[in-house]
Amino acid sequence: MTRTNANDGEQPYNTLTTHATEELVVERSRFIAHALPIESVAEAESFIAALKKEHYDARHVCYGLRVGRGAQGVDRSNDDGEPARTGGYPLWQLLDGEEVIDALIAVVRYFGGIKLGMGGLARAYRDAGRMAMELAEVQTRHPEFVLSLPLAYDMLDRTNHLLRQLDGVRTIDTNYTDKVTLSLGVRKLDLAATRQRLGVLLQLDPEDVGELVGANESGS
Repeated sequence: MTRTNANDGEQPYNTLTTHATEELVVERSRFIAHALPIESVAEAESFIAALKKEHYDARHVCYGLRVGRGAQGVDRSNDDGEPARTGGYPLWQLLDGEEVIDALIAVVRYFGGIKLGMGGLARAYRDAGRMAMELAEVQTRHPEFVLSLPLAYDMLDRTNHLLRQLDGVRTIDTNYTDKVTLSLGVRKLDLAATRQRLGVLLQLDPEDVGELVGANESGS
């Protein structure tokens, strides 16, 4: 199963904070689950290949992933020989249900000799994947711009006072030379309003407030 998502790259989104693993035993079958953040489909494929090499004697390695935002976003699942939609698809559903992206859930299954049925199989994969995903922790991130803002020294206190009132702005760094330059992380959704507020304070046109020098993503 493969489809494209429609996140526009500005809205907050959920992802996983760390790589976590859990194991579930159902009717003597072992389900070893991994949940982790990823940056690309290639990274996910490399992880799955390494997992299959490590567990060369396992019957199946199923996975679900969601990567990217906007037109290039990819959703994918792989049942790896299990009956259709009983292995990778339930893992993809876990990510989709929590609106988690840039993440992979993979489950290694060692068959224990007792058939679980399609419903029991899908439930076992889902339960193992959920255990790992909960341990990996879902985090909300906010796409942001990095704004370089030069100031005269006598404007620093008033500017910092204003910045403390703006929820969508964080100070990344402060550089002191003949003037003060603040490096600010500004949520994309709040950029126009932030420039407007700073423009009033600094008596500048909002478009002249600072220089955009990059993009970044921050946690909630």
